[in-house]
Amino acid sequence: MPLPVPRTSLAAATIALALVLAAGAYASPRGLARAADCRPARVIVYAQSDWLRAAQRLAAHASPCAQYYISVPPLAADKTLPRPGQAALIRALGPNFHALAEIHWTTWTAWVSANNSNFAQAGITMRQRLAGAGYDLASGDTWALNEVSSAVRKNTGSSRQNVRDFIRGLAVGDGSGPTLPGVVFVIGIAQVGGDTATYKANLQSWFQDSAFWTDMSAYVSDWAQESYGDIRAYAVAGTSPQQRRDVLEQFLGAPVTLARTAPPEAAAATAYLNASYTPLGNAAWAWLSSYGWTAALATQMQDYVSAQVYAERALSAARGATVDRIGFAWAPSNANTGLGKSEFDFDAAAILDQIAGAIADSGATFDPADPGAAACSPPFFCTTSLPGAAFTTAWQIFSAWSPSTVAISSPPATLVAGVPSGPLTLRYQTGNVGAIAPAPQVVTLTSSSAKGQFSTSATGPWTPTLTVTIPAGASTTPFYYLDTAAGSPTITAATTPAGAGVQVETVSPAAPTSVSVTPATATVGPDTPATFTATVADAFGNSGPATAVWSLDPPALGRITSTAAGAVTLTGAGTPGSGRLIAQVGAVTGAATVTFAPPPVALRSVTSKILKGHLVVTARVVSRGKPAQGVLVTLQIRKGSSLVGRFHGKTGVKGQVVWRSRGKLPRARYLVKATLDGQRRSPPVVDSARGGR
Repeated sequence: MPLPVPRTSLAAATIALALVLAAGAYASPRGLARAADCRPARVIVYAQSDWLRAAQRLAAHASPCAQYYISVPPLAADKTLPRPGQAALIRALGPNFHALAEIHWTTWTAWVSANNSNFAQAGITMRQRLAGAGYDLASGDTWALNEVSSAVRKNTGSSRQNVRDFIRGLAVGDGSGPTLPGVVFVIGIAQVGGDTATYKANLQSWFQDSAFWTDMSAYVSDWAQESYGDIRAYAVAGTSPQQRRDVLEQFLGAPVTLARTAPPEAAAATAYLNASYTPLGNAAWAWLSSYGWTAALATQMQDYVSAQVYAERALSAARGATVDRIGFAWAPSNANTGLGKSEFDFDAAAILDQIAGAIADSGATFDPADPGAAACSPPFFCTTSLPGAAFTTAWQIFSAWSPSTVAISSPPATLVAGVPSGPLTLRYQTGNVGAIAPAPQVVTLTSSSAKGQFSTSATGPWTPTLTVTIPAGASTTPFYYLDTAAGSPTITAATTPAGAGVQVETVSPAAPTSVSVTPATATVGPDTPATFTATVADAFGNSGPATAVWSLDPPALGRITSTAAGAVTLTGAGTPGSGRLIAQVGAVTGAATVTFAPPPVALRSVTSKILKGHLVVTARVVSRGKPAQGVLVTLQIRKGSSLVGRFHGKTGVKGQVVWRSRGKLPRARYLVKATLDGQRRSPPVVDSARGGR
């Protein structure tokens, strides 16, 4: 393959290559004398424009084993009218050439509305117009319904039924003639950058519509998918023709490949597509978009169309076809080449010749071990490369049928106890992508929470178990959830056979209706603080920690400090008494009853002595190391087993009490027992002293 050349020499390079091709591929005995026992093929060409030249160039190198069908667009002024006088020109190219009257679906949809008619009558009307435009149905001419929209794939509204009615009217007409099967071109998605996951999900749902595919089997002979390729996803340097073939097969054959892996529910689609699916290759040159990117050199485009014929032959063989299905879109555009008209026309004709030769050669030389490989003759075809070209793996997912499930597709909800959720969504999905339900999906909703309830309305009625249905042709249905138990309940949406979807929600307590303080009672002092926490509860019994505003009544009895855990510590001020520690959360309050104790006191010393014949006992009391005033002290003085004296008194400013015997006592051993008691409720303190001699 010659290397790309500058734009100024593009035409010359293309002409030179065309001369090589003419001398090599098409002037050889194999190129001109096609074997009569060649591989049969059915070739469908969608021609946006230039249909006569497409037919003529294909006829110049036609395979005797192929039937060629060339579409002719309707009149531009009124697209409900077939273009007259063109079908005969195509039929004149030989008995294996037939005209397809292109039918513009959008225009006929408008016709139905404007005429207050229906789609069946629209199909009958179009069928009646074919003969008047020169289409010879007995000779193989037929119709081609173009641009069946993605709405049909998605089953939007009545779109799918409308197509069925229209096609039935086209094929059967008013019933006075034979059934006339035709061709359908269906809109697909781009090879590069398209959402293949959603596309696959919608195809799987569509394939399970048995009534639709039964109609297609009866009325449509060729089902062609408009998925126009990008040469940049093909021309990867250093790759073999077989690698390129496989990538093209994945893309061009995605729908039929998927259908062949389908479950029994899609049997009608599988059987029909396996027999009638026609991949639609891209020969539209040279486009930047709409038909995919094909703004390459004409020589590279010749290489590309050869490889597509190779892949289409291989795809037919892989599904066991006895007649290969080959399709191309033809729509030459000189907007992006910079070529003059004559140079562009020359290059466009060379591309058509290459398609024709590749079809003929791959049919004449058919290797069952490598079906279609002869489309790449001479050997340097199917090898061109473009800078930056790269294979895409997105189409590999069509090699297997994805399981369908029902899921809760709305984000996990955060609710307040007793307050209904916003609308939650049940979704039928395929491979985690929303899909159209092929049949009603009956879903049973349950919750792991004993207090959880469901409804189809935000206002109820509510029930612990709810059965809802995702209708056939829909993807989603809403529901609502209500729970009075705080926590993390798991909602389960179960259905057969799509399985079960689960989701964990979050339910928070409602606004508090009560506050509890723990502990409910306590005694605190300056050196004996206590820690308190607040707990709130709502009307449904949900409780939990709370961040409260704390206060003390009366405030002078103590001091409140916060802790990192949200609790508070209360320390007594040293003044005896009782009060309430109050926790306020919003408008709700709770309280603990607190007894405030004075600072702890201790007996520091007890001394005794004989002074002027009298026994003098002194007890000293301290609090926090300082003299404690006002502490009640009880003294008992004994000599042996005899009680000498008893005294009750409070400490003075110096924190001491002094007892002096009334009478004189002899020097002897005296035992003094001192007890602290009284208002401060301190435990007894016992000490002893020995009287002086």
